Amino acid sequence: MASFDIRANLRNVAERAQERIDAAELSGGDTRDLWSSLVLVTTSHVQHLLRSEIIDDGGFVAIARALDTALSAPPAGLGHLAQVKDAEERIDAILPQAFAGAATLGASRVETLATALRMTWRSRAARIHEEIDAFRNALLVLAEHHAVTIMAATWDRRPAAPTTLAHFLGGAIGPLGPSTIRLQHAIDAVDRSPFGAGVLAGDVLEADRERFARELGFREPIGNTLDALASVEDFVELAEALGASLAISHRLVNELLVWIRTDPTSFFLDERWESFPEPSMPALSISEGLETLRLELEQAMAAARGAIDLLRGLPYGPLGAAWNVVAPAMDDLLDRSDRVVTRSTAAIHEALIVNRAYLANRAGRMYTTISDLVPFLMSEEALPPTAARQISALVVARLREANLEASAVTPDMIDSAAVMVIGQELKVEMEALGRYLAPRRFIERRQVLGSPAPERAREWLASERERLAGDREWLARRRATWSKAEDALIAALASAAQDDEG
Repeated sequence: MASFDIRANLRNVAERAQERIDAAELSGGDTRDLWSSLVLVTTSHVQHLLRSEIIDDGGFVAIARALDTALSAPPAGLGHLAQVKDAEERIDAILPQAFAGAATLGASRVETLATALRMTWRSRAARIHEEIDAFRNALLVLAEHHAVTIMAATWDRRPAAPTTLAHFLGGAIGPLGPSTIRLQHAIDAVDRSPFGAGVLAGDVLEADRERFARELGFREPIGNTLDALASVEDFVELAEALGASLAISHRLVNELLVWIRTDPTSFFLDERWESFPEPSMPALSISEGLETLRLELEQAMAAARGAIDLLRGLPYGPLGAAWNVVAPAMDDLLDRSDRVVTRSTAAIHEALIVNRAYLANRAGRMYTTISDLVPFLMSEEALPPTAARQISALVVARLREANLEASAVTPDMIDSAAVMVIGQELKVEMEALGRYLAPRRFIERRQVLGSPAPERAREWLASERERLAGDREWLARRRATWSKAEDALIAALASAAQDDEG
């Protein structure tokens, strides 16, 4: 009897499905992953039937052969429940009459589909976790290279104070850490097995639900059999976690686009990410790649909100036919999330070319360092806070009248204001004043935790890199658990085939 290789078949299924996806011949969902998961779920169930002596070794071998034959080519154009039904019919059509119906004895289509989808979605969510890790790493690499690149931080779109590009990127790096933990919690929620729940109350074959969970690589079974088939909160948690991560990337991309529009010299774009829209306007370039990415992020965030609304609007009880709507919505969200996070990483790696000199030149504009004039007068001239603030206010008012920047402050301006406030000149030294109002000195004096001071920024970036390493280790452990369980099930099928050949 000819041997079969379930690994090769699964590999071929994956390749054919990917070709169809690339050719846009599939409409929604990752059919390849669903069918692979259906193989594993059915294998675990058939092993239970063998252990329970409901079928014998010959029955297991026959079903294993049927699984390989029937599930080697997934159908296109069927709803998710219809795919499970089609799989059952194919298996029964191949099995000897004596074993017809045995492969699904005691298992409902809804629990089989729910289990296979959870296996599929935990794997795809892990893939997005990996892409978010890559995005975080890209931001960390960029920040580590620009720990001393001075720029102006903005408040309501106006320059507020000097900072560094590394510190600016911290506004995205920081929240990505907690959002990754949130995604891990969501993966944990999805990584629970509903199998053995039957149609909602369990089955009469007394399935060992804990063993099913272990065999399929799940963390644990869902404790209540009705909840196992009716719960939507696990999927809501996943959609919310994805939406939160996408929102961070969207905010950053949108801010970069604002900068490029309003201050185009601050960043240059790689030619792969910009375009010249009209031949009649050769000087006009637009950030087409980033604009497209922004729109794709918005569409993915809308998909997350739509999935949440859909799930929360479902009636109480097992999902049943609702899977034909819920599953495509979740598949679409996962597809979009994977694509836009990957594109976000590419944008950081490829698109941005930082103009350090220009950013540094702009860092001291619009009075961004003038706030340090008060502590300068207090520490260097021993003035009380009230007098120091009044003198500084008069100096700023004079700068505004003359349309000058903070760098134009002179000892004469300070003396004139001091005469009005305290009745005498201060005779400030220009060198000392320059040290206080220079953007680089402004930043270096900020030594609080999380400040833009280079040494502080590097400390924080090092802690974020450690956090990233921990998150990657978590993902590797979880994937190893799934892989070990899946390998064991595939090995069981391969062993059955070898026994049949003997």
